[in-house]
Amino acid sequence: MVRKLQDCDSTRDRAQLILVGSIALAFIIIGLVVVFNTVLFTDNLAAQGSVGEIENAQEFQQQVERDMPELVRHVENGTDSNPAFSGNVDGNVSTTYNRLLAETYADGSPTYVNVTFNESSSTFGTRVVQDGGEFVNNGNNGNWDPVTDRNVSEFTMNVSVAEVSNSGTDFEMMLTGDSGSNVELEMWYDGSELAINQTDDTNDPTCSIPPGADGAVVINVSDGSSEGTCTFDSLDNLSAPYTVEFTNGDQAGGQYTFLSNGTISSGTNYNGRNGSSPYVNHVLLEAGVDLYYQSRTVTYVSNQTITVREVPQ
Repeated sequence: MVRKLQDCDSTRDRAQLILVGSIALAFIIIGLVVVFNTVLFTDNLAAQGSVGEIENAQEFQQQVERDMPELVRHVENGTDSNPAFSGNVDGNVSTTYNRLLAETYADGSPTYVNVTFNESSSTFGTRVVQDGGEFVNNGNNGNWDPVTDRNVSEFTMNVSVAEVSNSGTDFEMMLTGDSGSNVELEMWYDGSELAINQTDDTNDPTCSIPPGADGAVVINVSDGSSEGTCTFDSLDNLSAPYTVEFTNGDQAGGQYTFLSNGTISSGTNYNGRNGSSPYVNHVLLEAGVDLYYQSRTVTYVSNQTITVREVPQ
């Protein structure tokens, strides 16, 4: 009997131990689940915060890309040398704009941003301008090359018919492409209209254009169009780089402008920005900028090349 009582007590003790162990294990499992869920929740919040900061960094970059073209164009006029122009752009972007942008971001959150103009990753160009007068160069020579082996775009002329010869000595413009193919245009005043003859093709009729109220005719040398229905072969019919040659430039006058890749210095053909026509004005085709964005969770560093204007093709 004693043995049977001991067996009964032993069985009851084992059952109690199992029950207690099960309860303890249940609490451990519940605790682990709570901790695990808490970790997941915390990690999810951290991930959401990082994504938000990354989006803010991307918005910062997009804002600079939107603002940069206008910032650069604001300081282009008045500079006829790359050092002066680069200094103006750097001062406007790296100092003034950068300070205002940093203050704006610092006011809304503990975020530091920095924008610096990068001259070495920028692409420069030249705007050539004839404001009026005969189509001669800086040395008063009517036979000269405004463009030599360069990519050119936005080439327009505003030809004053009062300054175009009607004596038989015509103003001629030769456009030559990379392959050596060319287009030759002659212009003269027939007493009432500006006559254009494409002399590289004898089948082309002479095209006459009446002047506007200002006594001038606008001609697009890039695409071969003009006011009215007059069209002709032009730079679009050739392959870059181009050479443009003027003959008898003193027999025509008015205004013209074109955009070229690279830098053209003042000298034999062109004046400086503050001189008389024709003059050169240095511009930026692509602006290189170094970007830095730092918040509590994200650091973003990048060099971007931002298109200010289309590169001449």
